[in-house]
This record gives sequence, C-alpha cells and structure tokens, in this order.
Amino acid sequence: MSIRFKFKSVIEFETLDIGRKPYISIGEVRSRIMNVKKLDNVFRKDSDLVLYDAVTGLEYGDDMFQIPTGSSLIVKRVPVEVASSAM
Repeated sequence: MSIRFKFKSVIEFETLDIGRKPYISIGEVRSRIMNVKKLDNVFRKDSDLVLYDAVTGLEYGDDMFQIPTGSSLIVKRVPVEVASSAM
C-alpha cells in the first residue's frame, strides 16, 4: 500500500510505500518524506514541510491525523516559524 506525494514545484507525483497499513499519520509521512529525500539533517534546522491534500487543498496541521492509503499529498517547504504557527 502507498500514498502519493509531490513538492509544490514538481509536476509528477512520487510513491511512498507504507507497508500493509491502511492508514498512516501525517507526522510519519513527513518523517518518511524527509528521509527518502535526504532532507532530515539539514532541513529541520531552518525549514519544515507542510502537507496538503492534493484534491481538496486542505492543510494537514495535526501530526497525529491519519490519512488512508491511496491518498495524494502536496508538500510545501516553509520556514520553521511559519510551520509552527500554521499548526
């Protein structure tokens, strides 16, 4: 099972495997994207990722929120201050 994601500036979606889980938390998705894209060491200091539903545009601000397999997400890089106040 998987979800699809893409950064706002990219045209095509990428696939993120979530194993056999029917749902995954936004916090775990954020961590996995940072790991897959090798952003975890440098990125966390000055920027964060904000995730949006690709269909509705709804921002997922709660890291505990569960999204179902097959979901599509838009990822936006934001400064840490904006990410903290947006959640």
